[in-house]
Amino acid sequence: MKTICLSCLIYTLKDKPVEDNAYLEVFFIWLSKVIEFGGLVESDQLNIHIDKRTIDYLQVTDTVLGTLVSKLPCPYKFIQIEPPSTPLEGMMSRYLLTDYDKDVYLYSDIDILIIRPFRIFTDKLKGNMLYICSEGDLTDDNYGIGFPADFLKDGQPGFSSGKFAITSKDKRDHFFRCIQEICDHSTNFYTLDQPFFNRAIYMMPMEYFNTELMSEYVSFNGDSYKKDATIFYDNAGDVGSGLHKLKKMVGVLCGFAVGEC
Repeated sequence: MKTICLSCLIYTLKDKPVEDNAYLEVFFIWLSKVIEFGGLVESDQLNIHIDKRTIDYLQVTDTVLGTLVSKLPCPYKFIQIEPPSTPLEGMMSRYLLTDYDKDVYLYSDIDILIIRPFRIFTDKLKGNMLYICSEGDLTDDNYGIGFPADFLKDGQPGFSSGKFAITSKDKRDHFFRCIQEICDHSTNFYTLDQPFFNRAIYMMPMEYFNTELMSEYVSFNGDSYKKDATIFYDNAGDVGSGLHKLKKMVGVLCGFAVGEC
């Protein structure tokens, strides 16, 4: 059984009130489903990338977080980041070169509902690989904006930066450094860091990547949902709108509760 370092990200922009950040409720829902269905065990680790203002707010505010972390079956730690000035700056915090000693580094956005145990997927992973999820076509601006025009060709896959798994710390660090180096903070892409994530993939040898396995366990807004296979139910879209994310996730949870999903 492979050990897992699960990583997530929650932040509040430095000029916004933390109490108005609907992503806190999104995070609480995500964490509750990780606890309920993720199958984490004592030998695993949860890393929560979070800015100092949000930590301070949670420490003095009565929320469900205390109950949730008390139910976690594995250790957790806050990876403190500076309050970001822009959404892109915030999202780039998921590429920090944090230390870990687990077999698998697994990242999940907090708008992804975890509905089956991670190990159904992670125990199939081979060493020294990066597992990414193809989601669209690279010619779509959600993935390929900013690429040289002569590079883009129909049929090249675009990949999601919202969920990935890595079984090599060296390759993770190399990949993350590449994303950091090419990130242009003057951009205002709808999907923020995702085009840089894709650019870094196409700059590295494709034999480093498995682009198929993870996709078998992902549902994108309900598409390709398999009741007996889906692990990552991705509520994609509405980038940067915590309220829309929250409404979407509540709707999906209600559908599950009454057997409609």
